[in-house]
Amino acid sequence: MSGSPTARLRLLGILFWLAGGAVLTLGWMGMAELAYVDGQMPFLVSGGAAGLALVLIGSTLVVVSALFEAAERTAQRTAELLKQAADEAVEAAAAAERAARTEPVKTEEKAAAAKGD
Repeated sequence: MSGSPTARLRLLGILFWLAGGAVLTLGWMGMAELAYVDGQMPFLVSGGAAGLALVLIGSTLVVVSALFEAAERTAQRTAELLKQAADEAVEAAAAAERAARTEPVKTEEKAAAAKGD
């Protein structure tokens, strides 16, 4: 089985949905053969409860896989934004350093020009 863990989790959830649907169908088919309620109850309880449990487990797996996928996307986007912010901070620091180096020269030139007047 290849793919990401979230894709495998989603596939497992879908398989549980299918199994739950099959158990519900088999329970209904067994129940439909009998005309009296006392004979239908075992099919209703076993097929209905087991099928519903499988469908609920499958739904939970699909929802959890969607949450994991959203968390992965959020983590990737956060990492991209942090890298971008770090790059901008480095550029700002370099620009400030360049400005600090050229600023004393300009100040000295202005002082010399003021003395010459």
